[in-house]
Formats: sequence, C-alpha cells, structure tokens
Amino acid sequence: MCKSQTKYMPLALFSFFCYNYKGLLLVKKGEIKLSKIKMFSLGGLDENGKNMFVIEIDKNIFVFEAGLKYADEMTLGIDYIIPNISYLKENDKLFRKQRIVHNYPHCWRCHTPLIYYSKPSYYLEVTKIKDKIVANNKTVNWYPSYVGEKRFGNWLENLNDWAISRSRYWGTPLPYWICSCGHTEMIGSRKELVEKAIEDIDESIELHRPFIDEVHLKCPECGKRMTRCKDVIDCWFDSGAMPFAQYHYPFENNDLFETQFPADFICEGIDQTRGWFYTLLVISTFVKGVSPFKNVLVNDLLLDAHGKKMSKTMGNIVEPFSTMKEYGADTVRFYLPYVSPVWVPLKFDINGLKEVHSKFFNPLKNTYNFFSMYANIDDINISECNIPLEKREDIDRWLISKYNKLLKYVTESYDEYDLNKVVRALTDFVSDDLSNWYIRRNRNRFWGSTLDDSKKSVYITTYEVLVGLSEMMAPIVPFLSEEMYTNLTGKESVHLADYPKYDETKIEELLEEKMDLVRELISIGRNIREEQKLRVRQPLSEILIDGKNSMVIGELTELIKEELNVKKVTYVKDTSEYMNFTVKPNFRTVGKVFGSNLKEFQDKLLELPLSDIKKLQNNESIKMTVAGTEHDIYSDMVDIRINAKDGFDVGMENNNFVILNDTLTDDLINEGIAREIISKVQTMRKNNNYELTDRITVTYNASDKVKNAIEEFSDYIKKETLATKLEFSENANEEFFIDNERVLIAVSKN
Repeated sequence: MCKSQTKYMPLALFSFFCYNYKGLLLVKKGEIKLSKIKMFSLGGLDENGKNMFVIEIDKNIFVFEAGLKYADEMTLGIDYIIPNISYLKENDKLFRKQRIVHNYPHCWRCHTPLIYYSKPSYYLEVTKIKDKIVANNKTVNWYPSYVGEKRFGNWLENLNDWAISRSRYWGTPLPYWICSCGHTEMIGSRKELVEKAIEDIDESIELHRPFIDEVHLKCPECGKRMTRCKDVIDCWFDSGAMPFAQYHYPFENNDLFETQFPADFICEGIDQTRGWFYTLLVISTFVKGVSPFKNVLVNDLLLDAHGKKMSKTMGNIVEPFSTMKEYGADTVRFYLPYVSPVWVPLKFDINGLKEVHSKFFNPLKNTYNFFSMYANIDDINISECNIPLEKREDIDRWLISKYNKLLKYVTESYDEYDLNKVVRALTDFVSDDLSNWYIRRNRNRFWGSTLDDSKKSVYITTYEVLVGLSEMMAPIVPFLSEEMYTNLTGKESVHLADYPKYDETKIEELLEEKMDLVRELISIGRNIREEQKLRVRQPLSEILIDGKNSMVIGELTELIKEELNVKKVTYVKDTSEYMNFTVKPNFRTVGKVFGSNLKEFQDKLLELPLSDIKKLQNNESIKMTVAGTEHDIYSDMVDIRINAKDGFDVGMENNNFVILNDTLTDDLINEGIAREIISKVQTMRKNNNYELTDRITVTYNASDKVKNAIEEFSDYIKKETLATKLEFSENANEEFFIDNERVLIAVSKN
C-alpha cells in the first residue's frame, strides 16, 4: 500500500470497515492483515469531496469517498462514505450521519462488481442523417415485418449519435491524429498515411497497435508533431463495414462490389436489431445513401425443452458438437426451422431431433440407398432410361406431378423466407409420397429381371426426383444433398448447380385426385384390417367400393388389390345391402328444437328411408314433420351409426365406404401362411447378410396344416425368396409361430 494514499485515509476508519466486512479480513489484537487487500486511488487528492479509493478484498471491490473535509453524497457509484465528522460538526454542516449500503452493478457473465464512470468519447453524428436512415429502413423487407416496423423502426425514430471510440488496446485503431495546437486530421488510406507520416514507412505497415502509435504527422498549422489518439474503434463498426471491407471498396474491385451490393438477404438473431443490423444500415447510409440489404430474416432465441434460456451455469445447455456427432449437422440444421418459424423462440428438445431424423432423414437415405443399390446391380446407365413422361405409368407421372407441386410450394416458401413451411413440406413428401408410397409400391419393378420400359421408367422417375430433392434442400441440408447430387450426377457440387425450376405442365391435378382417393380407400381398408385383427399378409377374397368411384379410380384398381391384399375389387351401386344403419337424435342439438316432441322425432328417425340417410351423410338437409310442424333436419341433428352385415366389415371416411369380405377359405388361409413364410425367410436372409442376388436353400419343420400350405405355394415361395430348394427337414432350428402353429426354418446359401 502506497504511503501517499494511506495518509488520506485514517487507518482507524479503514480498520473499522475491514472489521465490519466479516469473513474477508481478520482483525486481531489491532493487527490488520493487508496481504489480501489492494487499494487504488481514483484521483482528486487534496480536493474536497473527491478523494475516492477502490479497495479489492478477496476479489470483492468497494468504492470509498474519504474526503478530508466533506463528502459529496451525490457522487454515483460509491459504496461507503467516510467523511471527517469533526470538521462537519465544527462547521455546523453535519445534519445526520449514517452508513449507506445499496445494490451494486455486477458483470452478468462473471458476476464480479463493476465500476461505472464517464469518459470522453468520439461520436459519429448520425442524428444528421436520421431521416435518411429511417427512410432506408422502410425499403427493407423484414421477416417478421413487425421487427422492422416496431422494434427497430421505433428505435430509429429516437436515434442518438454513435459513440464510436473505445479505450482499449486491441481493435481497429481510430485513424485520428491530434496536435497540441488543437489541429486534428483523419487519415483515409494507407497511401495518405505514407504521404503525411514524418517517419519513413510504406503501405505495408501494420496498422494495429503498437505499430500505428509510432507514426506521427507534421501539423500543417504549427509545424509540430501530431500524435494519434490512443482509442480504437467500436468493434461493431468493423462488422457494419463488412459489405465494403470484404471487397476493399472503394480502393479496388469497384465493379464487383456494384454487382453484389446491396445484399439480397441477411439473417441474424433478434438481439442484432440494435447491433449489426443497425451498424450496417448507418454505415451504408453514410457511404452509399441506401440500405445495405433488401431482405432481413430475424431469428429468435434458442431455449431449452422447457422454454428456459440455456445457460452453462444452470446446466441446461445442449452440447452442439456431441449432438451433431450423433445425429449429423444436417439433422440439427433441419430440426431448427422444423420446430417453429425461426422468428419465434425455439424450444430445443432432443426428442424432436430424433423425430426429424426418423421422419425425414431415414426415409430419404433409405430411398437413396435402395435406388443406388439396384442401379448398381443392374449396372444402369441413366441416360439410356430416358422414357418420355407421357409414356410412363400413372404412378410415375403422379410422383412427377407431386414433385413439381412440391417444388413450386417450396420455392414460394423460400422466397417468403418461411423455412418452417419448406422443411415440413419436404418431410411430408419424402415420408408419405416418395418412400411410403412410390418406392414401396414399385419395389417389384426394381426387382424385375429384364430392363423393359417399365423398369426404365421407375429408374428415371426416381432419379429425377432424387436429384431435384438434393438441389431443393441444399440450402438447409448441405452435406446429404451434396453426397446425393455428386453420386447421382457425377458433377462437381450441388452448391454450384442452379436452383431447380418447377414445370406447371407436369402437374396433373386429375391424376393426383385419383391417387388421393385410392390412398384414402386403402387407408380405410387398413384400418378395418387392424380393427378386425386381419393380418396384412392374409389375402381376402373381395373388397367392395361405392360404384360412384369406379370411373375416377379406373386403371388404379390394381393398386387397391395389391395394397389391401384382396383378390377382387367390386364396385357396387348400393352399399346398403352390406350394411345396417341406425339413426338416433343428437340430443345436444335437438333437445331445444323438439322439446316434449323429442320421442316422436326419435321414432320417425327409425323409419327414415335409405335415401334420406344418404342425404344426411352427404351433409344435405331433409324435411320432416313432427307434431304437425315441418322441420329442416341437418346432419348435426342426428347420429348415424353403420354396422356391417354378417361376413363383412365396413369402414367410412369423408363419405367414402370400404367393405371387406372377411370370409376365409382354405386356399386363402394357405396363401396367408405362405406369405408369412416368405416374410420370415426374407428376414433370415437379411440377418445372415446375404446379397440380394444370393440363391439359398430353405428347410422347414412344421405341422401338417403349415406343411400343406408350403407345398401348395412352393413355387411362389421359392420365387420370392430366391430359393432353389424348399424341403421338409428335422434339422430346421429357428422357431416361428404362424396362426398359433409352430414352425422351424433354416436357410443356407448355395
């Protein structure tokens, strides 16, 4: 401790403070341990009320006003005031004495005390161009718009000058030289600095401290040496100057700069509305008189799964590198806009990340791998598969139609900077349309032994869609799209390719309507199977569909047969002969209408003809007289329940009926067993890591029921499993149960 400092603070008073600050300093027998204490003078010695000190004790900092005569209690940032009480009493200036304790500012990051005090600074007089800045902001498309109009726009309306200098060592030096006579100069280039410097320097000089501080200028007013001010520039000025600095504008690359300025698009967090977005706008308005960007996408904060701000202290952060290592950077990138629009606070939930990986990435990778595997097996030259679109099968044209409609929607969503719409549309298409429907429905075409037009069509269709998807999703899924694109096309990079353009002429609305209807009927049929516990692999004899759909479905009937595993599709004019209808009042809606006549209304519903029931099902109204008064009866006034007649199962959705004939013959049961055997053998092939083209021998041991089914469909089983032999044997060892029948199966590669 310096003596010149301590003489202005009586040791007794200092000891009193240390003693009362318990736990940080030990005071025993009048002895003070000063090894833990640091003291600093803030200046103003011998000036009344300005003898201020900073004391650090065990990393805790306190500010004292220790005036020789009196303390100025209006001084901000003081923790303790220790005046000379005697002087105040003697001069009748003491009104009251007390210790003052108050809240003190702390660093939000390291939680240590802060000292605030004013210092002179250099400013950019942005208020002179405030109106121009406000006007330039109104030319920008903000997403969401309210950020630009309210949060940012309102703040600009109350703009203050920009404190541009910082009293730090590291940073961009302020190019401002000062002479003792008061003359100042701002240097605008290396060339100008070389011309005006007293020292012998060249344009390669290092412009940071301490090197720049050693350069002096000759004052043109008095001839004395000018010295650079020691301040550096606000780091946000560097960021705001980015559009110009990246091209070294205006010193070079002027033509290139003009082609790139202003930027089409910029994206940052909402906290930058008064940071980077502001400095970019101010500097660009100064230099070019316009906004530096046309569109701004503002993203909000990333929160934890419970909506709380992530913090290492709270332990609720998601470690990015381990997450990306497990799920991939693409998955993390895709998940962020998937959860919600980017301008809404995002709750990061690892379970949501898993969902995205399962719903989008797995189906896409499986489809790509499936296509690549069979294309390699067949040694496909895709240029030789160029079947014209009009000559491809309906399901091929349907996928191309859905793809072009997707591309149109995604392009429009990109233009609106709505990435949430983009990723959700991509997910639905890949999961539902491409993987779960098109590829699954056309596996047999890939497996075909001859490269006919049908096989060429499925190859070229899948190829076109996969390449288009890789180009479409490249901005969000850069790594997977790059892998797919380069492997499929052999070109250098998807990120050097043009963004794809949709073709309206390839969108077939009627075909899509047909396929949508077929998929809906299939979905109803699957639900019936599930409700009645009818295995998917168990063939059924017949499905009955309302005849009104026959012309719409047309040649797509075969899809229904294959998907629902039925032998026959029958279109019937009157589905009522397979169903029983029960119509009851909806008491919630008709109680007030009919009151005491509700029983009469209920009885008349039991006598409704089928034609009226169908009208109500179609959301049409009917007329009914109850207690001598005619009423309009609407669908929401009744509860219509449908039950299938014996031997049938019925399902309905959107007024579309599907009726399954659930009567099983011996042949149907045996075929169902054969299909189960095929499934078990295929699983065993996969588990044994057999190649798709490997021929195998299948041996089995089963009851007579299962044995008879295998023998009846042996050719079918061998064809589907690539088995050259299908034999009964006591040596089969892998156990399965089919219809509660025990089956033992073994497979071996030939």
